Amino acid sequence: MKLKGDSAGDLSGFLDRDTDLTGEVNFKETLRIDGKFQGSVRTGKSLVIGETAEVNAEIDVDQVFISGHVQGKIRARERVELHRTARVEAEIHTKALVVEEGAQFEGHCSMQSMIKQPTQETVEKPRPANLQEEKTKIFEVK
Repeated sequence: MKLKGDSAGDLSGFLDRDTDLTGEVNFKETLRIDGKFQGSVRTGKSLVIGETAEVNAEIDVDQVFISGHVQGKIRARERVELHRTARVEAEIHTKALVVEEGAQFEGHCSMQSMIKQPTQETVEKPRPANLQEEKTKIFEVK
């Protein structure tokens, strides 16, 4: 199995196209779904949703590669890739979103919650009034 993006690692599980599963799935490395799944997917590095997959789930993994139909909520700590055959109706929270031409996405994508929030120190740090003042401070000779 070849994936775009980072190396996906070892395949932990596979739901074939004739599989219909409801429940919660936990895995370590990579899970591939080509069948029907409803429920939640927790933990794991890479989730691959094949072209024939129909998924209605709350997903919380490191990265997701979607070629099939997905409904629900997706939280990917690293990235979400929507391939050209993807049909996604979801709320997505991730650091990086890749959408190939032809992919369909209906929903909301938030990348703010995945970015490290500024600390109180960085917010209150005084800034120079202008660039010239900054240069003067940097190159000041004592």
